[in-house]
Amino acid sequence: MQIPAWIELKKGIVEQVLDSIDERTEILRLAIDHPCKLAVLYTCLTGRAKAGDRVLVNTTAASLGLGTGGYHFVISNLNRTSTSFKSRGHGMKLKYTPLQMQLLLSEEINSPYHAYYDHPVDFQNKLVYIGELHSVLAPLCAYIKYFSDSGIRIAYIMTDHGALPMGFSRTVTLLKNKDLLDVAITSGNAFGGDHECVNIYTSLKTAFDIENCQVAIITMGPGILGTGTTYGFSGLELGLYANMIAGFGGKVVYLPRLAFGDCRQRHTGISHHSITVLRDIIQYSLPLVLPLMDAKRRIRIMEQLEENGLRDKHRIIFVDGVGIQRALNHYNLYPTTMGRGVNEEPFFFYAIGAAGWYGLRNISLL
Repeated sequence: MQIPAWIELKKGIVEQVLDSIDERTEILRLAIDHPCKLAVLYTCLTGRAKAGDRVLVNTTAASLGLGTGGYHFVISNLNRTSTSFKSRGHGMKLKYTPLQMQLLLSEEINSPYHAYYDHPVDFQNKLVYIGELHSVLAPLCAYIKYFSDSGIRIAYIMTDHGALPMGFSRTVTLLKNKDLLDVAITSGNAFGGDHECVNIYTSLKTAFDIENCQVAIITMGPGILGTGTTYGFSGLELGLYANMIAGFGGKVVYLPRLAFGDCRQRHTGISHHSITVLRDIIQYSLPLVLPLMDAKRRIRIMEQLEENGLRDKHRIIFVDGVGIQRALNHYNLYPTTMGRGVNEEPFFFYAIGAAGWYGLRNISLL
């Protein structure tokens, strides 16, 4: 019996290297028998490409029209019959797949930081923001840098529940180029950060005790997965991290996902993803910081909180979040969430501003 493949593969020819997100990620235009002509190449996996190279690409997501579509992904440069590498460590990511790679994990014995990981994380006067969507990262970093002491250091911890290569995130590259993000850490099977870490706990150890950051932001890379069910979405992971951090005495600020411009009813007001995490997964009472808003929207939010028992479980705090606009304007940032910017979806961004203010105020960084 023939077993159907789980991926679609096609060959193409590189017409042009259009762009580089960073030194490890290239955007290619291909001559290929497919409506989509763009491909992403990760140089750490395949080496660089040039015009005329023949490449083998994964076309699955583009053919399905998924959110991870819009690009093909280069599996192999067929003009390179072999590649070699310089061994740096014994850690492996993308384990037991054809693209498994060796990396120097920050925790392993060959790392200069190895000895740090025999000691617990010092959460004293440290702040962890947790958000579901990758689109929280740029506005939150901008808010923190704009409204706090300029010496504050921010770490971004990218989980492995969205995009795995950090090089796919234009946001991370942009923030680092603008000095709005100090260190980027990839956890689990995510790869390409300034530090490669085994898990979230050691990622936090790296952020606070090695990189001396005062703030860590945990969110997945681009590409959240949802199924339209109560528990079948990748953002559920955030509740587990919140429990761990709160259990160790850390200060956690959860960023609720707000939307009033989304045509999907389940994501209107507070997204059902955030409600599920706050109601069913997080086991501690946390500050639930929301932006000031008009009466109609506030009534909708309060109804959701009441219906799901969140007014009793968490500390509901309304804070003015419009300062986020000043921070974004100052740094010439124009972020979007689900394709909608500040003008189309203001309360998503105001919620980030409100949470940003509350977190900084409560560890005396304002």
